[in-house]
Amino acid sequence: MRIKNFDLDDFGCFRRARLQNVDDGLTVIAGPQRAGKTTFMEAVRHLGYGIPRGNGLPPATDQYDLTADVVVDGAEYELALTGYGDPALAPVNGAPDRALSDVFGNLGPAQYQQLFTISLDELRRLPTSLDDNVSLSAILLGAAYGDVLKIPQIQESFSDRAKSIGGKHGRSVYDLKGPISEIQSGVEARDAAVAQVDEHDRKQAARDDVNSRIAELDEEIADLTTEQTRLNTVLTEYEEFETLQELNLELDGADLDKVDAFPTDQLDRARQLQSQLAEGQEELTTAEEEFARQVSAEDHEAYRDRVLDATSTIRAYNREIAGWRERVNSVQEQRSELAKERRKLRSQAADLQPGWDGESLLDRVRDIETDLFSRDEVRSITRSCEDLKSELDEVERNLNEKTARHEQLVQEIDTAADSSSEASHTLRDQLPVAAGGTVVALIVGSAVGVVGGAIPGVVITLVITLIAGAYAASRLEFESLEVDGVSVETLRADKRSLTADIEGLRSRKADLETEYSTATEQLDSLREKLGLTDDTSPAAVREFYADISSLRDDLTTLEGDVEAFDEKEDALRSDLAAAAETMSELGVLDTDDIDPLEDAEKLFATIENTEDDLDLAQAVTTAQRTVTSRKDDLRDLLADWDDAPDLTTADSATVVRTVDQFLERGESVTELVEAREQRDEIRVRLKRRLTASAIEPAFESYRDSEDDDDDWALAAFERVVEEYADREAIEERLDTIRETTESIESERSDCVEDRVELTNELEELASDDDVREAHATIEAGRRRLEPLAEEYATSRIAEYLLNELHERFIDRTTGPLLDEASEIFARITDNAYTEVDSTNEFDNLDFQSVLADGQTQRTAELSRATAEQLFLAIRLARIRRHESSLPVLLDDSMTNFDPAHHVRTLQTISELADTNQVFLLTCHPELLERVDTHTDSAQYWGLDDGQFDGPYSEPDEPCELLEPTWS
Repeated sequence: MRIKNFDLDDFGCFRRARLQNVDDGLTVIAGPQRAGKTTFMEAVRHLGYGIPRGNGLPPATDQYDLTADVVVDGAEYELALTGYGDPALAPVNGAPDRALSDVFGNLGPAQYQQLFTISLDELRRLPTSLDDNVSLSAILLGAAYGDVLKIPQIQESFSDRAKSIGGKHGRSVYDLKGPISEIQSGVEARDAAVAQVDEHDRKQAARDDVNSRIAELDEEIADLTTEQTRLNTVLTEYEEFETLQELNLELDGADLDKVDAFPTDQLDRARQLQSQLAEGQEELTTAEEEFARQVSAEDHEAYRDRVLDATSTIRAYNREIAGWRERVNSVQEQRSELAKERRKLRSQAADLQPGWDGESLLDRVRDIETDLFSRDEVRSITRSCEDLKSELDEVERNLNEKTARHEQLVQEIDTAADSSSEASHTLRDQLPVAAGGTVVALIVGSAVGVVGGAIPGVVITLVITLIAGAYAASRLEFESLEVDGVSVETLRADKRSLTADIEGLRSRKADLETEYSTATEQLDSLREKLGLTDDTSPAAVREFYADISSLRDDLTTLEGDVEAFDEKEDALRSDLAAAAETMSELGVLDTDDIDPLEDAEKLFATIENTEDDLDLAQAVTTAQRTVTSRKDDLRDLLADWDDAPDLTTADSATVVRTVDQFLERGESVTELVEAREQRDEIRVRLKRRLTASAIEPAFESYRDSEDDDDDWALAAFERVVEEYADREAIEERLDTIRETTESIESERSDCVEDRVELTNELEELASDDDVREAHATIEAGRRRLEPLAEEYATSRIAEYLLNELHERFIDRTTGPLLDEASEIFARITDNAYTEVDSTNEFDNLDFQSVLADGQTQRTAELSRATAEQLFLAIRLARIRRHESSLPVLLDDSMTNFDPAHHVRTLQTISELADTNQVFLLTCHPELLERVDTHTDSAQYWGLDDGQFDGPYSEPDEPCELLEPTWS
């Protein structure tokens, strides 16, 4: 079973924590102290068994809620645990129904927890988490043998009962003391009363004969029991002994020196290189075929060499394609824009001069010397002409109007009357008035001057004089001629004014005509330069000049752009021509048939196709290098093989053929090595079992006096086997022994009865009263003694049988387990310890560790780290032998190990991950680094504050959660 997904929705510190897509092999969960690692282990422990109440587990927030997707034999199930209920196993996707107990290999909760979920504390001799009713021996030795585990308690109870009856040896002590003393006193009384008679002697002799026969029968029974033990042992080990003989026969004809000299450690590497060579050759063939199929060149190899030589150039061209394509598009777009602009300018020129030839429009524009006139000068000439013409027209109009008026006035004045009437009050009539006013003014002024001063007098005089003069003037009246109500004098004044105006206008006209003639000459010259007709108005000239100047400027700009474009186009064409020339040299493009710029897309496609060819060529080259490298590696590897031919100059076929011979020889050597190892293991196991204290005496009679070493037991075993044709003969002999033993025991029982009868008869030979009294005493003691003696004997026999049973059980149970534990323990300790054995104390199981020098140490004599390594080895051996592959949890179980032991232990755990899903819980970053370095593969998870983070293929992320604690 393996856990695929695990949801810890409510368990201790976990709230909706998720482990998704957990790896089948080794999974490392790293987190700091109190991150939840131990809580996670408790969750896995109880997932398949339920959570008992009051067991000190981390509490739930609401109720325990665990759900896991598990895979069993390829089928998927959902395993859910809610609250304190029983776990529920539900099939998924049509998986077959399966009992939860079958999934967990019928292990009880304590057995699963102590074997498959191992913490540092539980690597001690007696884990504190074990129940009082479950011994460590039950956990490590299988814990699946029912009442057999009660043998030590039953054996101890029989022993205690026997001791309470008659002590250790059944003497006259404890409960036996009273009856035996009573019998002894009766016997003494009887002996004293019985006379020594012939009958007594005869009976005594007969009883002695019976006792002698009983001793003979006991000896026969003992011999038969020894033979039965010997043959039972032979029968038990018969198949393994046959295997040993077959292995000896297989190894007898082998040259073991060559076997030992053969470099078996290179076999895996040779297979790997052979496979890589085959793959490389296949890839090379595929690459060559693909290259030949893709390219069109006739000489593929020559073309491939040319392409590979131009690798950097082809790669550079392909990197340039995007830029080139953009430049080509830019050139095409710019060419179109320039053509469009030229058409626009031609259209504008045609609009300006419809009479110009369509083909030479822009040339005509370019030929116009607009630079001979400035824009301001053209504006001045045209404006001057317009202004002078306008002013000249205005002067002519005014002159004409004033001349006509002048002629009219002359006519009106000539036709007016020549006479005029006298005024009604002449000047002579008004003189007296003026003189009188003057006199009055002098008089009054003088008077005022006398009174007020000279100045006021003068002022008064002047005022009065002015008043008198004004009055006299107002009294004057004049008589004049009129025309239509206008006096002739007014008309004459108007005539004089018009005459002056006409003279001025005529003078201005002359000046204007001169200025206008000069301006017109300039305008005509301008028209001629601009190619305009003589009747073109100044405004039209001015507008034409502005338009033609703008058009010429645009044309100049266009011609500059065209020149820049031509340079740009030439540069691009040059770049593309170089690329086309390279493609031509490679033989993939004919430059005579294309224009590099106009056929740019064809060139680009050729370059891209050539890069595809380059990729295929490089694939061929890479495959060739791989094949060559693998061949060189194989040559180097085969150099360590003594029987290998000289491959220095060998071709590929010879190398491949030699590798096949090497691997074929390696398989034979491996089989011989495995056969020798198996033979040695069988010999060790047989010798250990045959020299056991309960078995060794049965073979002692077959021991050759010359056999001084430990191999005598195997030789004796072989001699016993040789006495019999086959297993059936041994079984028939055992049947005969059982029948003979039953017959002898029956005869012995009869002899015992005879002995009792003779004894009774001897007792009756005493005197009546004394003998009867003595017999009564003896009988009373016998009646008391008999049940006690029977119970004592029964207890001792039961104790003996139980001891034999548990020794055989321990031997058969611990043998394979401890063999495997020895191998793991030796590997972890780098062979400092070579073997693990048990003390065979079933009720108080302990283990003996055998050092390399043969010394033994019990668990209490080991250092803490070594003891942890010992019990880890035993647990891992027990896990390996269990028929169900269940998840294994290791919670910082290697904290006390040094780095070297760490590495070897991690390698062992990595091998266990091939068959079991393994969770390694730790808070030590150094352990993560060693896992990454010394295991084939592992999945890493971070755990902090009850939440998982992962998975990761590298330990870097989880390491950030941890602080270094040891090295």
